[in-house]
Amino acid sequence: MSPVKLEPHVEPEVVGVTHVVKPGETLWRIARAYRITVEDLSLANPQVDSTRLAAGQQLFVPGAKALAEVPPADLPPPETPFQKATEAPLSWPMSGVLYARFGPRGESRHDGIDLAAPAGTPVHSAADGQVLFAGEQKGYGQGVLVEHAGGLITLYAHNREVLVKDGERVKAGQPIARVGEPSKTSGPHLHFEVRVDGAPRDPLRYLPPPR
Repeated sequence: MSPVKLEPHVEPEVVGVTHVVKPGETLWRIARAYRITVEDLSLANPQVDSTRLAAGQQLFVPGAKALAEVPPADLPPPETPFQKATEAPLSWPMSGVLYARFGPRGESRHDGIDLAAPAGTPVHSAADGQVLFAGEQKGYGQGVLVEHAGGLITLYAHNREVLVKDGERVKAGQPIARVGEPSKTSGPHLHFEVRVDGAPRDPLRYLPPPR
C-alpha cells in the first residue's frame, strides 16, 4: 500500500487594493466609492477605528481590482463655520444630566460628554447631515456616526436601538436612536462626541449653554 501523498497547502490569493486615506475622507464614502458595504470594509480592517479615520491611514479594500476616487462630501456648506464655537452650531442631542465631561480621565482620555437619561429616551441628530455608520461599533455599542458640513462629525454611542441606516440623510432634531444602558454601574446614558477633520473636540464648545 503506497503512502498517502500530501500536496503542499496553498493559501488562496486575496484580491483587493490598499487605499490610502486622504484628508476629509470617511469610511462610508470610501466604501461607497468601491461599491462595498461599510461592514465589509470594517471587517477587512479590524485595526481601524472608523470614528478616528485619519489622513495617511491604509485600508485594505477587499474585492477591488483598482484604486477608486473617493468623491467629496456632497453636503451644502454651512451658513456659519462650525469652527466658530461661539455660534453654537449644534443643538443638544437630548435632555439629560451632564455627568461626564470631555478631557483627561486618569491615565486615559474621554473624547466626549456623557448625558444620563432613562433607557429608551430618544436621541436626536445635533444638526443636518448624513449617516456615515449606524450599528455595532467596538467600544461604543450601538452607535450612530453623522457627517455634517464643514468637516464636522458627531457620534452618538451606547444606544439601545438605532433608528437610521448608513447613508441616510437626517435633519437637526430628528430621532436617530434610543438611549441604552451599557453597564449597570454607569447606568443608562448617551456618549456624545464631536470631531472636526477627524480630531476630537469638546462638544460643549459647539452646543448652546444648558438651560
